[in-house]
Amino acid sequence: MTLKSIIGSALSCALLFSACKKDDPPLPDNLVQFETAAQGIADGVKELDVKVKLSRATSVAGTVELQLTEDGVVYGTDYTTEPAASSNKINVPVAAGATEAVVKIKIATAATLLGSESITFKINTVPADLVIGTISEIKVSFSTILSTGAKDFVMNGKTDASPYFNTVYVDLSNNQSTLAARNSWNLGFYNGTEYRVVLNPHYQTTVKALTKTDITAVGFADTVDVLLDHNISDPTTASLVDNWDGAITKTAIAEVSATDSENKVYLLGFEGNKSPKSKYYKLKVSRTATGYRLQYALVGETTINTLEIPKNSSYNHTFVSVESKKIVTVEPKKTEWDIQWGYSTYNSGLGSPYWFQDYISINNLAGVQAAEVLNSKVTYENFKESDIAGTTFLSTRDAIGSKWRVTSGAEVGIRGDRFYVVKDAGGNYYKLKFVKMGLAGDLGERGKPVIDYVLVKKA
Repeated sequence: MTLKSIIGSALSCALLFSACKKDDPPLPDNLVQFETAAQGIADGVKELDVKVKLSRATSVAGTVELQLTEDGVVYGTDYTTEPAASSNKINVPVAAGATEAVVKIKIATAATLLGSESITFKINTVPADLVIGTISEIKVSFSTILSTGAKDFVMNGKTDASPYFNTVYVDLSNNQSTLAARNSWNLGFYNGTEYRVVLNPHYQTTVKALTKTDITAVGFADTVDVLLDHNISDPTTASLVDNWDGAITKTAIAEVSATDSENKVYLLGFEGNKSPKSKYYKLKVSRTATGYRLQYALVGETTINTLEIPKNSSYNHTFVSVESKKIVTVEPKKTEWDIQWGYSTYNSGLGSPYWFQDYISINNLAGVQAAEVLNSKVTYENFKESDIAGTTFLSTRDAIGSKWRVTSGAEVGIRGDRFYVVKDAGGNYYKLKFVKMGLAGDLGERGKPVIDYVLVKKA
């Protein structure tokens, strides 16, 4: 064969291959559906987000129309929504590039509800490039529910400011998440029988005790030998933070004594105020007949602020921001959350504190427990009630911690060889696995981890 004929044959084959090459397969339908089929509104909650989820980001803006059906409540009297409803319909805008849209339910202040009321949303119409998915209806009860589980539940802590701006609290049995800005508080005052003060683990919070007990006698000179920043190579800096296992007896601030002369003054640091030292706060905590008294000020100030903080047994802690000088709302009631996602203090591996993104805490102070199960023992799909007896549960806050993912090294992403079983404070057992987190091409987004969970055993 001549060189010319060889080249001709090669060109013919190339043209033939090009002509016969199949087009890329079409993308699957972009489904629009609710995050869950049922959701509850816990007692005292005045706002609830109902999420309409998309399989992937939509390329064009559009509107999803929802049909609204009431049972025992009246729009405008007992509740309203954002966007507003008209003629029992809600037009929910979906922005180009969005993967979800939200309807906010707002309970009227004067509403008197029995708990048997509910509203149902149904997806009526969607833009032409979207398809209605299988969870096309959601029933929202004006009371707590017992969820049988949820699929592709998103713990969305991300904002434009940061992928971990918020801490996310999840109530598995109620299919509900609650957000709190991670920098919205500095100190938490324990509402149990002991008198303990916790630090905000999401805000790089540290303290150091001084020998002085009179806060008015503390000034810049007391900061000379104090460094409130952690040193990852120095395990002794663990004394600057609360223990990451969450034991209320292992707080960096000693238990508040009934004898006030025994309560020391502490220097307080947190993300953004550790340099220069003039940004340090000084604080002293005392007992009162109803709870706590907090005295605090910037270290160089002579005017001392005082806050009275009564105990409230409905919550694990009452939270205070020394920056905004007030008591703030952070966690839901202690019986209304099970796990928490966010940026948090943990063990560096050397015994020193280190701040982790994508950290999972359990509500150990309310009795929540969790167990890690390896797929080599039993798979997530096959785990059933009879497997609970052979599973070891932990009561420490870090029972899940950072073990569910790897964020550096050769193999980053969710560890697919394990899942978790969570026993909530009510005695219900849920199996839970992590689905997406925005690493290793899992199609997720950092700051919006996705979980599946299923009720395994009802209390």
